[in-house]
Amino acid sequence: MTNLAIQIKGLTKIYPPDNRAVDTLDLEIKAGEIMALLGPNGAGKSTTIRAASTLCGFDEGKVVVAGFDVDTHSLEVRQAIGVVAQQTGIDYFLTGRENMVLQGHLYRMKKSDINSRIEELASYFELDSSIDNLVSTYSGGMRRKLDIACALIHRPEILFLDEPTLGLDIKNRKILWKHIDKLNKEFGLTILLTTHYLEEADNLSHQVAIINNGKVQVVDTPDALKNSIHGDSITVSFDDVGKNEQAFFHYAQQQPYIKGSTWEDNKLHLYVEDGGANVAALMAIAAE
Repeated sequence: MTNLAIQIKGLTKIYPPDNRAVDTLDLEIKAGEIMALLGPNGAGKSTTIRAASTLCGFDEGKVVVAGFDVDTHSLEVRQAIGVVAQQTGIDYFLTGRENMVLQGHLYRMKKSDINSRIEELASYFELDSSIDNLVSTYSGGMRRKLDIACALIHRPEILFLDEPTLGLDIKNRKILWKHIDKLNKEFGLTILLTTHYLEEADNLSHQVAIINNGKVQVVDTPDALKNSIHGDSITVSFDDVGKNEQAFFHYAQQQPYIKGSTWEDNKLHLYVEDGGANVAALMAIAAE
């Protein structure tokens, strides 16, 4: 058990009046592993990361990160982790270098260490030529790379990435995948990321945890999860995922012919034995 970088037992987070964003969730991530939390909006992915990274409290359970209890040793946890949130944490009115210097000062790093680390990370993320430009001039992909670079300034051993490629086009998404994969393979970083993208979880992670309604439904390798589902896939696309769409999802899951399901953005993938025979039944459910 000593090789566990993150251990979560019975994590529960309740928002008033009685919204269980995370419900008795258990999760274990080995050191040097990439795990993807895959699920729809509101599944509890971001809340899980916020709790594990000391950014929010929780009502029940125990979370141990890098060998430290999040409740009793939050400072030690923060020294051991880097966090990249869904919404960028960088200042658009500073240069890339100034953002990284600020982040280094927050970790009380020496000036010489900050400067050498900036050169190292700017080169790694191919930001050398733009590091002294205002972030407001950066593209979306460049901002995301700077976000990750800032999170790595103090050399953490664990990296949390909340929807790291959200809003990026496929070209920039794949560039970022390359960097994330290299961080894990070359530096042994343990990475816990959340995503809506099936392809992202498949390409990057050693383990995928499918999460819905605040609970982990299944954890396995991408290949094992794909091999466990045989038959056909029916994809239902929504303009938006609101209460009616969630109601359809929950009702569809109760049907005996539905063998499994996953979300990808506003698309619901339903796995069945015979797609041709089941489409009409699903359409009838949708009409209701």
